[in-house]
Amino acid sequence: MRGQHDLRVSPEVAAACLEPATFRSVMSAFPSGVTVVTTLGADGAPLGVTCSATCSVSLEPPLLLVCLNRNSRVLSALVDRGQFIVNFLRDSRERTSSLFASSTMNRFETARWQPSRRGGLPLLSADSLAHAECDVAGVIDAGDHTIVVGAAVDGGVHDEASGPLMYWRRRYGRWPAEDDTRTVALTLAAEG
Repeated sequence: MRGQHDLRVSPEVAAACLEPATFRSVMSAFPSGVTVVTTLGADGAPLGVTCSATCSVSLEPPLLLVCLNRNSRVLSALVDRGQFIVNFLRDSRERTSSLFASSTMNRFETARWQPSRRGGLPLLSADSLAHAECDVAGVIDAGDHTIVVGAAVDGGVHDEASGPLMYWRRRYGRWPAEDDTRTVALTLAAEG
């Protein structure tokens, strides 16, 4: 596959880095959208994992990135297959996010999904605002995670009325659909 790299940190820089707990607290202060990254295993079984480390990279060509744990079965499968879908969860889909963040093996027995039109990959359109189906354009190993760059080859918007599911300070939140003051604030969802 094109674009396989390894991002290394020098021993001097590594020694000066924040402790993991401090870094986790720092990053939790930054709200992010919640996605579920899906693909198919070598046996054709659907696989998916919750991911809050997702962002756009380029408009031309349309590229995005997801960061997945290096030990993730989903990561291995999507790199081998060379294809994946990013499902951008809509508000009130905390259960879907929690399901795909859990250690439950048969996540797709409970999740509502259908095969995508292009590659037959698991599409969670009932739970998503939108999706992007991607071909793997590059892979960068970075610490305990791997950055996967995807070229968006298909996609669509499923729900323009709802807001996105957000994650902030280790809790789910919602983006208000309408705001009279034109200021945006996160409304924290009750922990369930």
